[in-house]
Amino acid sequence: MALKAQEIMSAQVVLRSASGKAPDAHITAETLGQYLPSPEAAAQVRGAYAAAGFEVGPLVANNFSITAPAATFERVFHVKLRRAARGGIQFVHADGSAQSEPPLQTLSEELSRHVAAVTFSEPPDFGPTEFGY
Repeated sequence: MALKAQEIMSAQVVLRSASGKAPDAHITAETLGQYLPSPEAAAQVRGAYAAAGFEVGPLVANNFSITAPAATFERVFHVKLRRAARGGIQFVHADGSAQSEPPLQTLSEELSRHVAAVTFSEPPDFGPTEFGY
């Protein structure tokens, strides 16, 4: 289902670590420091998204949120957005496939080396399934 251009969306931007370690599901309080981005990279990426028209949330560990109308996401990432069959938002790629992450090659080379992923959160597999869409 297509989205209205002014419908507000929010996604998470996950940054690459300064150490070069890829983010994984095994980050703990003891290992968190190995996954943190450099302060300079975080400031640069957050600034770039703000300049592109996103409301940028605070950096929390290795990620921050970006919020904007659907039209801003579509313009910046060169994709269309749609509502997934079971809820959530998907980026629709040029070939018609859809995922919760956009193609990162749409980012500048300078930014893409600092961004590991941009993703819409998937709806939970439990609880209510209707969210007023």
